Amino acid sequence: MFDQLSNKKSRRGNITLITALALVPLSYAVLCGVEIAGIAQSKARLQGAVDAGALAGAGELSVSTLGDDGIKSTAIALATNEVSAMPDIANPSFTVDIDRNGGTVSVTARAQFQSMFSGLVTNKTPLTVTSTAETLSKTPLCVLQIDQAAPIGANVTDRSVIRAPGCLVQSNSGISVVNLAHIEAGAVQAVKTATGAISPAPSVGALPIEDPFVDLDLTSPNCVNALENVVHSGNAMISLPAGVHCENYKVTGNATLILEPGEHYFKGQLEFNGNSKLRGDDVVLIFDPDRAFSFDQKADIELTARKSGPLAGFLIATGRNNTKRFTISSSKVRELLGTIYIPGSELYVSSSGNVAQDSAWSVIVAKSITLANNPVLVINKNYAGSNVPVPEGVGPSSGVPRLAR
Repeated sequence: MFDQLSNKKSRRGNITLITALALVPLSYAVLCGVEIAGIAQSKARLQGAVDAGALAGAGELSVSTLGDDGIKSTAIALATNEVSAMPDIANPSFTVDIDRNGGTVSVTARAQFQSMFSGLVTNKTPLTVTSTAETLSKTPLCVLQIDQAAPIGANVTDRSVIRAPGCLVQSNSGISVVNLAHIEAGAVQAVKTATGAISPAPSVGALPIEDPFVDLDLTSPNCVNALENVVHSGNAMISLPAGVHCENYKVTGNATLILEPGEHYFKGQLEFNGNSKLRGDDVVLIFDPDRAFSFDQKADIELTARKSGPLAGFLIATGRNNTKRFTISSSKVRELLGTIYIPGSELYVSSSGNVAQDSAWSVIVAKSITLANNPVLVINKNYAGSNVPVPEGVGPSSGVPRLAR
């Protein structure tokens, strides 16, 4: 009997010992998992610190009185401050690289992960992260294709040309230039791909630029009665006061429609054919969600944007839920001075010859952009030569630094 009891106690002891021994590697595996997660989290937090430092440094690039040493000090100070409250990051050091020609500031951090288990699992794992931020102050944003969903958002085909000297052309998706078409700009960037004849060589993998005017208020009163169809033809000259227009306008022949200064809310279509003319100084054309313009045949267009008020700098605008195509097929669209903002619509240009070449400056923000046949879309940036202000967020005021990679 005694031997049996002894054997039972011995077996229990063996089981306890085996269980305890089995828990050692299991516990170690759990600790390793915790450490690996901690390392990943610490690296992400360190990345956030260098992002903040790079953005601060890029923000100083446009300050002409601040030299490279000052920019580096600003970037390092902010990154160091971000890391100071992180007990899991030890011995951080930072280096800063400045590219004034490219308008970028890169911050690299080297540090060690401080284990909560005092080296039981890991022993101060090295961490290295880099962030680059850029400012657009030297290369103003002039063309922004904002839709990120489509593989290609900017299509330039046939013999078409986008000529935007000194400007940034940005696609939040992809750019396709085919046949004999080409793009000439100060800089060209795409989030996805950029193919074809593009000068200078495009940057791909860029971060998207969000809609700078997402909060723009474009609401207008509703029309009480059904839309009327109004046709102006022959040699008629019509002056249209600013306000809400509850008509479908068709201007043809040699007729001229003059828009008086102010906000023009078009509830119907606006179509120009033949040798018709559209003139307007200090105006903005605002289209309802299912309306658009069509400048066809030899229509002669000269428009300059609002000079004051909440829509200063805007020339043509519509809401995000407008999916209509805005079409330019006339070879006489000489001046479109201001910002064309059609965030849910396609700008389709198929004219022969130059478009908007007489504009001191132009900005296009569209869901997608298509050029076909042989137009030359000219995007100037003579901001000082115009009394029309540029809306905040584009043009030279788009110099808010942003992360490049």
